[in-house]
Amino acid sequence: MVEEEKALHVAEIAEESGQTSPSYEDILSVISISEYTLIPDKKCLVIDDSAFTRLQVKKILYENKLFLIEDILEAEDGLEGFKKYKENLGKLDLVLCDVQMKNLDGLKFIKMVKDFEIKLEKEGNLYLSFLSKTIPIIIMTATATKNEKFKGLEMGAKDFIFKPSREITQEEFEREVVIRSKIHVTLKRTQEKLFETSMKLKEASIIDPLTGVFNRRYMKEIFEREISRFERKGGVISAMIIDMDDFKKINDTYGHPAGDKVLIEFAARLKKVKRKYDYIVRYGGDEFLLILPDTRPEGVSSIFERIKISFEREPIEVGKSQIILKISGGASFLPSPKNKSYDDLLKNADYALYEAKKSGKSCLKFFY
Repeated sequence: MVEEEKALHVAEIAEESGQTSPSYEDILSVISISEYTLIPDKKCLVIDDSAFTRLQVKKILYENKLFLIEDILEAEDGLEGFKKYKENLGKLDLVLCDVQMKNLDGLKFIKMVKDFEIKLEKEGNLYLSFLSKTIPIIIMTATATKNEKFKGLEMGAKDFIFKPSREITQEEFEREVVIRSKIHVTLKRTQEKLFETSMKLKEASIIDPLTGVFNRRYMKEIFEREISRFERKGGVISAMIIDMDDFKKINDTYGHPAGDKVLIEFAARLKKVKRKYDYIVRYGGDEFLLILPDTRPEGVSSIFERIKISFEREPIEVGKSQIILKISGGASFLPSPKNKSYDDLLKNADYALYEAKKSGKSCLKFFY
């Protein structure tokens, strides 16, 4: 079973059981540690104040082909470990951490990691927070009490391994390191693959496949989010529908493949003009909707003129021909006496576009 099929299978298991996300048991049910693959540049971080223990663990991981020797990082306390953790966040597959260390112990290291994840979420770095949450932290200890073990698990450690002692032989320690590392790294990689598959499915459901802008299905969600923000904070929301004048002639003259090329280039130029918080939606055929938060009429006019001038100065090349596009636009706004909802906003922007076409095309009209 390939990785993508596994990820989809895990998602199906979660859906059948009514869960929003797969459980630990769901994922383990479709993975096999015998399929563990050594991936160059995927790293493991070993945190221990004993140089002998770090060397011992590195040897176990390397000789059992879990990681390349150069991909096994070392730190002698939690503070140094946290620094290397952040530096290698995108590449880390595993952390093996001692409990009792000078300067900063293992439990404090875990707390720093969890605080870091919360900080990432508050800053909007949801993907980095997700990556951090998938990295398994396995505590290594020779003396931890049951309370310390439970505390470590509650704080976010994924597992415990007991170091060699009177009760634990060296051979047993090595087997624990290998087996538990394989289980948790395989689980982590499956979670990542599931996340990537989920993102691809999400993208396919909201993106127009030809032009790469949002599709009409996603438009309602954008409006609901922006109107909710508008109702909380005030301001203005503008909607502008832009239509290519006489686009049918392009299809009739040059063929539909040429028409597709024009649509793709048109969307690409809209992307260059838009601000990072604006949205572009393929509204239908050759019509594109721009949702423009905090943009007043003069701002909408400025954006329209920049788009219009772009096509007048830089024709689109189709074969040996150069097509100079002419565009018309219609815009409306919230708040406005005529707009009570996003349906009204769209209806009035569409009416304004109709007026622009009726008055000679190649212009922008407002209705609000």
